[in-house]
Amino acid sequence: MMWQFTLLSAKAPYEPDILTPVAHHTLTVLDADQNLVFEMPAPKSGWSQWMLESVTAHLILPELDAFLGEEWVGSTEI
Repeated sequence: MMWQFTLLSAKAPYEPDILTPVAHHTLTVLDADQNLVFEMPAPKSGWSQWMLESVTAHLILPELDAFLGEEWVGSTEI
């Protein structure tokens, strides 16, 4: 089975913006046991939805969670 990473920074107009306040934080992806699977510092311009999707597209394992700093921003379990 192939797992798709879903990032929560895409939002409808009525939802809070969770990306802008943490856009300059390091992206970390952890597995279910809290092991580091992937890490990448933020680009100078900060993360965009497109950049986050691009750099996590290869992550197809089950039970992964993505964080920008301490803020949870996505999962393969959504």
